[in-house]
Parts: sequence; structure tokens; C-alpha cells
Amino acid sequence: MDIVGTLIYAFNVAVATLVDYLNFNRTVALIISFFIAGGISSMINKNFIIKYFGSETPKHISYLVASVSGCLLAVCSCTILPLFAGIYRRGAGIGPATTFLFSGPAINVLALFYSAALLGWGIGAIRGSFAIILSIILGLTMALLFSSEDKKRKFKISAEEISIRPAYQTIIFFGIQILMLLAITASHTLIPSLSVALFNIPIFGAVLVKHIITGGLLILLIGIVKSWFNKEEINSWLRETVILGKLVIPLLLFGVALAGVLSAFLPSELVSRFVGGNSLSANFIASFIGAPMYFATLTEVPIVKSLMSLGMGAGPAMALLLAGPSLSIPTILTISRVIGTKKALTYLGNVIVLSTIAGLITGMILG
Repeated sequence: MDIVGTLIYAFNVAVATLVDYLNFNRTVALIISFFIAGGISSMINKNFIIKYFGSETPKHISYLVASVSGCLLAVCSCTILPLFAGIYRRGAGIGPATTFLFSGPAINVLALFYSAALLGWGIGAIRGSFAIILSIILGLTMALLFSSEDKKRKFKISAEEISIRPAYQTIIFFGIQILMLLAITASHTLIPSLSVALFNIPIFGAVLVKHIITGGLLILLIGIVKSWFNKEEINSWLRETVILGKLVIPLLLFGVALAGVLSAFLPSELVSRFVGGNSLSANFIASFIGAPMYFATLTEVPIVKSLMSLGMGAGPAMALLLAGPSLSIPTILTISRVIGTKKALTYLGNVIVLSTIAGLITGMILG
């Protein structure tokens, strides 16, 4: 096939992949995820999280907060860098700071929901669990190796409240949106037969029970937003949602199209040979390849799905999902200027090793 013909074929594959990908349920799920992330960005006070990163804070608090804060900050591997640099230079310990650096992209709320919707709630749940566990182990390891330097640092961030509104309102606001997301992605739950029986019963034509439930929850959400939120807060929420959409959607669609082209041109025998099954080498290769590559927010998910359709094992897939979004050449170069080359390379090596181990365990669980 000539070059022009190959390019035309690749373009047609990319378009077909996008059309197939952007079905109604998946599009609605993505929209809901963006609104959740926008709400987190606009309503959760970042200083509430950041203030707990100091070396004087008890470890069971600082590492737990650092490990889950990625979900509240909704950032990618590039967006996390200025936040990481800021908290480290203001006195955060190397342990909690690197825990935060890894967990930020790894448990990005968009990435977790998207992984669950596209790859299944089993992989989504395991990814979220490993992201928290590995980030804490990584931080504790870095703190142990470089503890002498931490003793010279001081933490100066003041305490602030988590949100300007009552806690029950914040919980209900996000809870309704999460229920909407669970309803619209019901066919991907851990108990598919139950979800099909309850949520996918046709009501009118293509309208299913889950569409009615999602619509009802949307009406409820609109009601409480109008009752509890002022115009400025609503505008801030919508503005942050649009900003995230503009930032992520073009890269996401590019990643989906690239995944389709990858599936069309990459021989399945090659994928099965190097990252198939659940061997130590397969998981290491997936981690090692994922570490230097740059994955924009969410793009790793369709790429991993395509690789799994070509024969990639669940273990290597998890290794790539963990190492890929949290590392890249730009990430390593940037953090080396903040914490030094020695610490940056140590961080790189630890991520590869821990992601490989997580992949092995995932393969045993899902294999």
C-alpha cells in the first residue's frame, strides 16, 4: 500500500473509532465526570489538603491526605508539577510531596471513572486502590532514603476549611453526580447480569431504566443547586468544568483516535509476545515503556483498551495505567530541578518497580 493510501486508511480508521467511541451512554458519562471534576476544582479548598503535607504532621495523616488528594485536585501529570514544586519549596516533606506527585495523576477523578467505564469497574477499583497504596509506599521510601534533608525543612501553610458551605451540602452535591455516573454506566458494573436486569430494561424505544434514573437525578441536582448555590458559585462551577473540558477533550479524542490506528496497524502477535500474560518481564516492560512516555489526561485508558484487545494482559495493563500517567520525560526533567537529579531518578526507579509489582498482583487477581 502506498503512503497516501496508508494515510487515508489510517484517517478512516481514526474517524470510525471516534464515531464508535462517542456513543450516547459514554458521552453522558464523560460529561458527568467533567462536571464532578469542575465542582471539585471550584468548591474544594486546595489549602485544606496542602496544609497537611508538612514533616511535623503525623505520618498517618500526611500520607493519607497526600495519597487521596489527587482525586480532589483532578490534575494530570503536567498540571501536578507546579503544585508539587510549590508545596515542596514551602516546606512539605519529601515523603508526602512525592506521594502527592504520584497520586495526583494516578487517582484523578476523571481517570478513575473513565477507567471503570471503559475497562470495567474491577480494573477501575483496583487502579484506585493501588494508586493510593503505591503512593504511600513510594512516599515512605523517599522519606526513609532522604530523611536527613527533611529535618532542615519547615512547613508554613496555614489551616483553612475544606469548603465554604456546610459539609452535608457538599456531600449531597457530589453524591448525586456520582449516582448519575453509576447509573449511566450500569452495564459496566461488577455484576453485569444484575445491571442488565435492572438498569437496561427498555422503557420507550431506546430509552432505558438507567436513562430515566439519570434524568431524575439530574432534575434533583438542578433543584438543590438552585436552592443552595448563589450565581457566583454556579458560574465558577460551570467555568471550571468548561476549562477542564477545553484542556482535556481535544487530547482525549486524539488519544482515542490514536488507539484505533494503533489497533489497526500493531500486530497482535507482537503485543502478546512482549506484554501478554502476567510474567515479570511483561509487567516490567509495560512499566518501563510507560515511564518515559507522556500520557495526557485520560488518553492512557483508550490506548490500554486497544492494547488489551490485541492481547495485553490485565497485569501489564495495570502497570501501564499506573506508571504512564504519573511519569514522563518532562516530569522527570522538571522535578529534577526542584528536588535534584538523585531524588528524581530514585523516584523514577521506585515508580517502575512498584508498578511492576502492582501489575503482577493485578494479573493474579483478574487472571
